[in-house]
Parts: sequence; structure tokens; C-alpha cells
Amino acid sequence: MKLDLESERYAPTGNLSGSGIRKSLGTPTLDPLQILIREAVQNAWDARREDDVPVVFSVHIRTLTSAQQKALASTISELPQNGNIKTQLEATFSKPSIAVLEINDHETFGLGGPVRADRQLSDEDRADFVNFFRNIGSPRDREMGAGTYGYGKSSLFRLSRCGTVVGYTRTTSGGRATTRMMAAAIGDPFDYRRGRYTGRHWWGRRQDDGVVDPITSSPADSTAQSLGLPRRDGDDHGTSLLVIDPELEERSPSQAGNAIAECLAWYFWPKMLTQRGGAPAMRFEVRVDGTEIPVPNIDSFPPLEIFAMAMANVKNDAATPIWCERPRQLLGRLGLAKSMRRERATLDTGSESLVPKQSSMIALMRPAELVVKYMTVPAIPSDMIEYAGVFVCDDFVEPFFAEAEPPAHDDWIPENLEGHAKTFVRVALKRIGERANLYSNPAPAQQLPPQQASLAALGDALGDVLLGQEGPRLGGRIEDAKLGSGGNGTTRISSRKAISLSAPEPFGFAVVRRTPCAIFRTRVELPRQKKATLEAVPRIVLEGGATEAAETGDGVQIVGWLDAKGHTVSQDGTLRLVGPVDDFLLIAISVQGDTAVAVDISPREGHA
Repeated sequence: MKLDLESERYAPTGNLSGSGIRKSLGTPTLDPLQILIREAVQNAWDARREDDVPVVFSVHIRTLTSAQQKALASTISELPQNGNIKTQLEATFSKPSIAVLEINDHETFGLGGPVRADRQLSDEDRADFVNFFRNIGSPRDREMGAGTYGYGKSSLFRLSRCGTVVGYTRTTSGGRATTRMMAAAIGDPFDYRRGRYTGRHWWGRRQDDGVVDPITSSPADSTAQSLGLPRRDGDDHGTSLLVIDPELEERSPSQAGNAIAECLAWYFWPKMLTQRGGAPAMRFEVRVDGTEIPVPNIDSFPPLEIFAMAMANVKNDAATPIWCERPRQLLGRLGLAKSMRRERATLDTGSESLVPKQSSMIALMRPAELVVKYMTVPAIPSDMIEYAGVFVCDDFVEPFFAEAEPPAHDDWIPENLEGHAKTFVRVALKRIGERANLYSNPAPAQQLPPQQASLAALGDALGDVLLGQEGPRLGGRIEDAKLGSGGNGTTRISSRKAISLSAPEPFGFAVVRRTPCAIFRTRVELPRQKKATLEAVPRIVLEGGATEAAETGDGVQIVGWLDAKGHTVSQDGTLRLVGPVDDFLLIAISVQGDTAVAVDISPREGHA
């Protein structure tokens, strides 16, 4: 269906130019594709209909079929008389195939309200349509919303090589459900026949006063379907956007799909957490030409599991309140957590990964719980352990933190503010850094010599890190461990006579006699008055899972055996026992860097 074109003229009192709009985002730290995804998800979140129903957000990079390409060329067949949008659309339509980036959200309000910016809102309406298609820089209209001022939508037009976006929505206006469709473009100003034009254009249905409004109802549905968009009817409220001919830079479509999946996981993992109703707040989907690109989940995408623990700590007694003293004001809550560093999931994104190789970062958020940015803080002095933090500002000061954000919503900049607002944001960032420094580098024990200070701090930092089990800490200076009993899938290795023991299993990490160690455990059974000797031999795990004996120069050795309470019972690999014994024993193996270790245990009856 051919749509009518309206190109915006400059009013006698002036207008904002299209090039000015495109530059309104400034110079974000992220690339254009990542900025677009962040903006689109924030818009979808702010437009959610019900807090307990997950918003579904999907992105599909696809190539238009020949029929869809013809439909697009027919729909936008009336081109501007002059300017770069005319030239760029001609270049796009001359291509043998056209790619689009399709964004859909469901369980949202859609683009509702009046279709013209000069119309007053009714009590039931929202200004979403005019704020997307007409207005520039409108303040947010949802309390505690993710967005602040409406410049971020320019990221959609900036990603298009022809500066053009098609929008299709099912929404409510005046209390009645309706579908709407409109296309828009933002380019550079131009002159034509003594007229001056801003570079903004709209395609829809021209009304008697010459203004182009969106097409609605059946014409909107049929045109959307001709472009491959899903038909929306009934209660399927939400918005579909087509970014025409997206600029993916050096990325292939599959790399762009991976970059989108990584961006969704890295910045929107808080919305993947299970809510009270048992479902996440948002569901994410990514496809490339119909093939699904899995969005990493929190458990499979280190270090997100540590950020999730930190988020849980924000909401319980483990949180650290962050205060400003003059004036006295609660600024927010900080949660911190640490764990063993896990190997990163690798996604071919065609660019540098967003995820650091070792986490020492604080995720900064407003109460909407969308990551504004990651603040880099001092690291734990070990390449085996990493930590993460989450700071959520308090509701009372949220407007100040929102105002501190640039249009791309990717930073908190105190210099953007004045008075107490500036103080609150500046102090919060300072206090967060101080707390993180204490957490990652605790003061060493005073009695230790200087050369052992860093190792003491490392012991404090790592002592409460255990993998696979619940319970306090093990070994060395920390002697209050509580070991669980029993094991899942225990394999028994029995001699023909008295002693039996389970296969050694990884149990965690601890500092034993000031040495960072991997801890293994085995359950030992030895009858009364029987004697036995256990010999532990360290091994190095190779790629593929094979092992080889540790050599003297590897820095891997048996530091000792510990009982179930974490007390040292042998300071080398040999342990002599006298029954009765029926308990877990622990083996501590020193570790170096990223080396993975294992242990062999040889039991024999009697003492050598």
C-alpha cells in the first residue's frame, strides 16, 4: 500500500534539525547497535502493561523476501524532493536484497495516545505515539521509568543506512483498541523551491489539513504483514519496528545477532531473574534469518552469576547502605559478592566482548533495575577469584541520578547537576569505590611481615569462597568451617580388607597455611583398631580432561590433609590413620594461576 509523504518545513519560529536530532546522543561509550538495543529494551520496559506479566522482547535480523522488498518499495515509493534521505533511499531500493532489523515487544501498551503532538491527552491516554514519531526530548511520563528524556530513539534512525524506520503497533486510544502504522526518516536539512526543510519525514495517510497521520486498522495490518511483521490483534498489544538497511559495520548478520544476545545478557540480566510469581520480568529472543541465537542465561555466562548474588545481597541484610553525611541522606544500597573465576563463554560478536576477563565491577542502577553502566573498581589480588557489586540508588534521590545521565543513559555524570543533586551523585560514586576497595583489598594482619601482607589480604578475600557446597570457610586462619555430610554420586574405591574411601571430589577453595589451595574431599571408613595409610598425589588437568602428574616446577603440590573441621592433620601427601574413622577428609593442593588440578589417592592397609 502506497503511503503519502510529509517533509517537515522549518517554522518561522524555528525547528530542531534532523542532523541535530541524530547528534543528540552525543558520543556514547557503546557502539550504535548496542546503544539501539539498550534504548529499545528501556522503552519496552517503560511501556509494560502489568508488573507481574513478563514483557517479551525480540530482535530479528532478516533479509526481505522479493515480495517483501517490493512491498517496502511500494509503501515508501514517494521520496523526498531533495536531501540525503532521498539519495540514501534510492541507494537502498537499488540493492538486490535488503536487510532489516526487526524489533518486537509484547505485553506492553504499544504506541498509544493522540497521533498529533498538539492534542491534549485524556485521563486514560499515554503520549507514546507522539513521543516516538513527533516529539524530540520529551521528559519521561512513567514514575521510576528507565528513560529520562526522549533522545535515545535517534539511535534507531542512526543505525539505518537510509535513516528510515517503520513502526507498527497495537494500542489503546480513547479507550478503544486500534492498530497503527507509520514510517519516518531523520536526515539532514535541505532546501527545495525556496523552502527550507528540517530533514524529518513521515509516511502515512494525508489528511485534509495536509498533515500525514498513521494508517490504521485493516490497512495497517495488511501493510505490516506485507513487510513480514507479525499481525497483531485481540489483546496482543505492543510495537514492532523495522530498521531499514541497518549498518552493522564490519559484523556479519550472525555476528550482529551474537552481539545483540551478549548485550541483552550483559545489560539486562536483572530482568532475567525470577520474580515473585516464578517468572522473569522480561523474556528475550534473538533470531537471524529465522535461526534462533540463544541469549545466554545467568548461570552459563560468567560472571553474571556473581552479579546475581550481589543483587540478592542488595535486597537482604548483607547490603551496605551508602550515605551522604552533609546533608544527611541515604543514597542507595550496595551488595557485593565473590566467587572463583570461571572461563568466559565465547560469542563471535565481530568486536571486543563487553565481558571482562576478570570481574572487579559494580553495576550501577536506578530502581528500574536496568544497568546504567559498570563501574570498574580495584581487583582482588588473585587471578583465580573475581567479585561483583550492584548499587541501586534510593527512590528519594532517583530523580537526581536520572538527571545525571546523558541521553544515551550510559553514565552518571555529577557535573551535569547542581547543588545537593550534584553532591549526592558525586558522593555515591566515591563511597562505592571506597567500599569496593575495602572488600577487594582488606587490611592485612598487623603481625605479618611486609612480604606476606598481600597474601594475607588474599586470604581474607578468598577465605569464604567455596564451590558446590553451602557453609562457612576452610583452612588456615579461618577455622570455623562446617562440612556437609554425604555426597551425591559417591563412588566407592575399596581395598579387599578394611579401608574404603570415596573418589576425591572438588570441594572448594581456601587459604591453607597462607597458601591458596584447591580443596578436594573424600569420605573414609576404617574399622576400629585397623591401621591404614593414604597417599595423595597431585595431578594437572590438561585440555580435554586428561591429567598428568605434577612436576616439581609446576608449583602444584600437596599442602596437607585436613579433617572435617578444617584442622590440619598432615602437612604433606601422606596420612596415617588408626580406626575407627567414618568421616570426610580434605586434601589441600596449592594452585598456580589458571592451572586446573586433580588428585589421586592410594590407600593401603597398615603403616609403612
